[in-house]
Amino acid sequence: MAKKSKKSKEMPVWHIFRWDLDKTYLKTDFDSIRDLIKTALQKPEDKQNVPGAVALLREIRREQDERRSILTFISGSPTQMRSVLEKKFELDGITPDAFVLKPTLENILKGRFKAVRGQVGYKLEALLRIHTDTPDAPETLFGDDAEQDAFIYSVYADLIGGALDLDQLRDILVSAEVYASTMQRILDYAEDLETEGHVDRIFINLERRSPPGKFLPLGPRIVPIVNYFQAALVFYADRTFTAENVARVAASMIQLDDYGLHEFANSFQDLLRRRVLTTEDVLRLEQEVGNDIDAAAGLPPGFATKLAARVRALAPQSQSPPREWVGPPDYLEILEADRAMKEAVTERKSSSGFFS
Repeated sequence: MAKKSKKSKEMPVWHIFRWDLDKTYLKTDFDSIRDLIKTALQKPEDKQNVPGAVALLREIRREQDERRSILTFISGSPTQMRSVLEKKFELDGITPDAFVLKPTLENILKGRFKAVRGQVGYKLEALLRIHTDTPDAPETLFGDDAEQDAFIYSVYADLIGGALDLDQLRDILVSAEVYASTMQRILDYAEDLETEGHVDRIFINLERRSPPGKFLPLGPRIVPIVNYFQAALVFYADRTFTAENVARVAASMIQLDDYGLHEFANSFQDLLRRRVLTTEDVLRLEQEVGNDIDAAAGLPPGFATKLAARVRALAPQSQSPPREWVGPPDYLEILEADRAMKEAVTERKSSSGFFS
């Protein structure tokens, strides 16, 4: 994998991005043993990206005013896939600063079968371990709705932000049935946190089309998205991205993923309806885009202006105030509700016999 230059590494860090891999960066199926085997046997060139993921990653990796970003990946894929996945990064032109894979075989050999499927202990420990080696900078996390990414990331954000103490963390880990050895390592990392960190956003790719309202109990920091153009728009609203950054992401999704004006307008309006964006964001984008940006990004002439005008024309006439939020969430209640829902689904499946 390509190394970043010494000059680049010495630049101050403006932002830290932490990504999941499966269903967030790569289109991966692992709902069955057959899916797992198929995924394990895929060659790097056969692995498909989630639309817009590579374009968004390239934008967040662009150096800004002699500053750089940090990019880390934490994946539930087994360590045996490292060489294949690193080759895939190389093909996409992406160079992570850290890349963590799950010790699945080790867990099986030790009889830690809950850890093979479980993610809370593994990902939280990995996040805290990597956090100790990175400088103080705002963080943005990317996950999906196939597992517990939103929950894990939210706990991590509140932990490094000082909103959770060690006793609260221990209760959460016990409720999540994290193995004792993993729990102790997490508590040790948490106890050694020297400075408070700050997570700006947690993006959840709705790969399974979960309703966005499902994530409301975790607070407004969680932003469910249906594509990475929406993430680019939120970055623009947060002034993390410029209009040029957004235009380059859109151009890539048009060229590689067959997106068009209709899909982008719907994505924009969806964020407006959910009060993630405001009409002021639309107006600012419309003022900043133009044919120069279109040409530089590779968009059709006038595309960005047409998009902004279409969204503005269909935007809500009145803007509801942001909902009030007092955190942190009640993580124990969320775990109990999730467990009860899983048990109800299991019971319903087991009772569905021939005569049901």
